[in-house]
Amino acid sequence: MVPSPQRRFAVEMKEICVSLDLETTGLDPAVDEIIEIGAVRFSGDEVLDTFHTLVRPGRPLPYRIQILTGITPGDVESAPQLALVLDELVSFIGGQPIVGQNVAFDLAFLAEQGFAPQAGVYDTFELATILLPTLPDYRLSAIAEWLGVASQTYHRALHDATTTKDVFLALLERARALAPSIVAELARLSSGVEWKLADLFRQLSQEVAGDNVPAAAEPELYILGEGREKERRLAPLLVRRPLDIDELARMLAGDGEIARSLPLFEERPEQVAMMRAVAESLDRGGRLIVEAGTGTGKSVAYLLPAIRFALDNGLPVVVSTNTINLQQQLMDKDIPDLARALGENSLRYAQLKGRANYLCLRRWSGLRRSMLLTREETLFLMRTLVWLAGSPGGDRAELRLREAEVDIWDRVCAQAESCLGAQCPYQRRGQCFLYRARRRAEGAHLIVVNHALLLSELASGGSVLPDYSHLIVDEAHHLEEEATEQWGFHVGERELAAYLNRLGERSEGVSGERYSGLLFGLGDRFRGSQVPPPRQRDVEGLAADVHRSVERCRQRIRELFDALWGFLKDSVENASEYDSRLLLGAQVCRGPQWRGVSLAAENLCLALGDVESGLGRLQAMVEPLEDMLEHDGLLAELSALISRGGELRQQVESVAFQKDAGAVYWLAARGDAVSMRAAPLQVGPVLQQELFADRECVVLTSATLSTEGNFEYIKGRLGLEQCGELLLGTSFDYEQAALVYVPDDIPEPNRPGYQQAVAQVLVELCRASGGRTLALFTSHASLRAAYESVLAPLQADDILVLGQGLDGSPRQLLQAFRA
Repeated sequence: MVPSPQRRFAVEMKEICVSLDLETTGLDPAVDEIIEIGAVRFSGDEVLDTFHTLVRPGRPLPYRIQILTGITPGDVESAPQLALVLDELVSFIGGQPIVGQNVAFDLAFLAEQGFAPQAGVYDTFELATILLPTLPDYRLSAIAEWLGVASQTYHRALHDATTTKDVFLALLERARALAPSIVAELARLSSGVEWKLADLFRQLSQEVAGDNVPAAAEPELYILGEGREKERRLAPLLVRRPLDIDELARMLAGDGEIARSLPLFEERPEQVAMMRAVAESLDRGGRLIVEAGTGTGKSVAYLLPAIRFALDNGLPVVVSTNTINLQQQLMDKDIPDLARALGENSLRYAQLKGRANYLCLRRWSGLRRSMLLTREETLFLMRTLVWLAGSPGGDRAELRLREAEVDIWDRVCAQAESCLGAQCPYQRRGQCFLYRARRRAEGAHLIVVNHALLLSELASGGSVLPDYSHLIVDEAHHLEEEATEQWGFHVGERELAAYLNRLGERSEGVSGERYSGLLFGLGDRFRGSQVPPPRQRDVEGLAADVHRSVERCRQRIRELFDALWGFLKDSVENASEYDSRLLLGAQVCRGPQWRGVSLAAENLCLALGDVESGLGRLQAMVEPLEDMLEHDGLLAELSALISRGGELRQQVESVAFQKDAGAVYWLAARGDAVSMRAAPLQVGPVLQQELFADRECVVLTSATLSTEGNFEYIKGRLGLEQCGELLLGTSFDYEQAALVYVPDDIPEPNRPGYQQAVAQVLVELCRASGGRTLALFTSHASLRAAYESVLAPLQADDILVLGQGLDGSPRQLLQAFRA
């Protein structure tokens, strides 16, 4: 008989553990009480003993807890008090490690009774985030379902303790299935963090890898292969083949190919009219602006002629949307549906995102080699290591990044400033994620992007998008706003601190205070090199001098933003509430208070200049030391940091001293963050010159482009000159399909109490609807504030709360929401 996977692991994993779960009257261990305890003592998949008891609390059992758990007041009325069963529980646990899901919650309640685990804890939530890095939901039920662990009951202590035990064993088996070099590297990375999981990965490494597998094997570490994309470039026809527009219209008829392929498809005259206009523009060239109401089916109306045009003529068509969500809809549904309907197996389509969305393997490997990792950096590297072992696309949307990991991602993404291009070993091996995505796009008939990438390519002179002459802009009403963002800037404490943290950041490590960052990782670069020790000491001494400049710069940042906050609060009523803005016109900036701001800004700019100068000297000292580890990469990082420092300095100067007469400047505050902002007064001329003038055909469409029945306003704002126009109505029956409620009993957004009122309304609505609610916010600050307010009360009712940017990418959230 072949033993089960869990049985095989049980033979090798001798440690006895205790799986623990508690049910409580609420979430606060200081005021709430335990009502049920479940524990399972096990070795591998062998259950050695169980412990279960209800507990009589000293406070009423909340109704929502009764609904959630099925435990009634009658059930606990005759149960023993906690004091009578605690000694028995402590004896049951003994000196064994505890396994739990978000086990810190359970231990906090036991800590109130003086209990602390003796042998450490294994948190299945934490282990799952490492071994299942792309999972959109880390609740016990979601992890169990993904792993195929059967459980029909949740929120009962013994059932959950049993499920947690099974999930733990399944996760261990998942770890054992990884390549030996991956397991060895997980053990090496975790060894720098004082936690029980470090012991686990060390034991796993000894079992599956032994002592002969190098932990940092390179490139054997990656299961990416050579990965070179095949040369599949388009072959443009010398003589264009015109579209058969009547044939395309027949396809959109009620009995056409599209209807036969898509069961829910309905013929819509507005869709046919839009398709004809787009097809004519693709054939003849020029500019076209189309407004078509919700329900028209705009994406099919422009994709159908675009697909046929690209296939017939060997020319790429770029489709730009405002949101990545719409990008995914086009990529995952609309384009594949149309390709099947047309019977076109030869259609190639690709999605491209901005550089910051792709992992840079060279920068990631550099962070992995650092000897001074923080706990968050270690967890990030372990999660991304497992992710990389699965041969991903290198897109951050595949990961569920936690908020603390976003800054770390910024340090390992494919930034243009630090890119080595053809000199990068990962690009030479065909393993660069950005390069792979671009090569796919070069051979694609349709290239789907968002406005941010489309315009950032123009603003920065980037090289992600291949050459194209035919462009369709969906959600075009956002184009001006995105152009203003791309040709403007904002600089706040977060941006300045993130820059300085790349150089040197202080944190608390296991053995006390520690530093991380480029300036403190230079010693690692000399490992195995022939650089003479005196030269090494010179480099490290100069790095220490630069770090002193970095710390002086931090003080100057605090002084500037303290001055900005004081100025804003004196100038704007309720400056700290929700969202405040102050236009920095000439009159506002003449007063004595602004002179204090400008002086602080000048001091910061001088400090940033000192850092720049020091980095320049460091770069000159390092340049001849070609024997250093990752020499070219280090020079590229230094160059990128010098460039970024200069950019930040110029931005601070520009706002403080109003240097550009063609720009508008303002201060913006959200919550406890204030930033300095600037934008061009008009982006129309820039769009005309940079985007429209060089394209053979541009189609702009949206449901909201006209003003008072014409397009003159939007054309003026976008710099459109000669342009075809089409204004269509909608076949969507709003009166029968939608209800709009406007609350009139909560404060205005800029008034005290607004955020609390919104949170209360959301909690009540979600409880009334049993979840199934999408809340849309106008700012990330208000989204985060509402999320933090509703999370605990809704989770207590077993309602999953998902926040954009907090619980994963929009795509992952949408998948979880649908599920």
